[in-house]
Amino acid sequence: MFPVVNFDIAVLPQHKVLCQNLLLDVRMSYMRKIVIIIVVIGALAILYAMRDSSSVKDADKTTTSKNSNFRPDPSNGTFMIDNESITLSAGRNETQITPTSALVEETVLLDKFAYGDVNADDKEDTALLLARYGGGSGTFIYVAVFVSGPVTYRGSDALFIGDRVAPQSISINNGIVTVDYLDRGPDEAFAAEPTIPTSKQFIYKNGEFVEK
Repeated sequence: MFPVVNFDIAVLPQHKVLCQNLLLDVRMSYMRKIVIIIVVIGALAILYAMRDSSSVKDADKTTTSKNSNFRPDPSNGTFMIDNESITLSAGRNETQITPTSALVEETVLLDKFAYGDVNADDKEDTALLLARYGGGSGTFIYVAVFVSGPVTYRGSDALFIGDRVAPQSISINNGIVTVDYLDRGPDEAFAAEPTIPTSKQFIYKNGEFVEK
């Protein structure tokens, strides 16, 4: 005869609940592990992206620093114009024609520049054009250079180009400054529009800016 085993029917639901709870705990533990793995992967991805971004920025800074060209700014320089020292402020200067006169003579830095080495010291210099007017009906155009010195940059003598001429370009090639402009014929009035292409060349020699 086989032994008779008595089952308590009331215990079965309790076992079912325990199994369900155990399965739920396993699932929750598994989900927590997945969440932790996702968070770790996300954090690593963010750190990697930040490192790459920083590397790109550093590379850009290095490239910019290496390839950037210094441009001497003459907008606050001092130049000699007709034996008078003229100091610009933000590219302009106003000087009273006489101490008691309300009229002023204005000197303006034109928006045409050239860059290169004019005094053979392997440093960048600036060739520039100045316009001067206010003492009459004329607009006098000058060329000058802003050259490097032992300590800082300095302005040169400004050389006269013409009255009411039309500057076209300014350039530096092998230390020679070339100004291209439109002028008039010798018999034309200053009121006539300048149409004749003209060119002048200048050099910086023995510490002086002179016409070539």
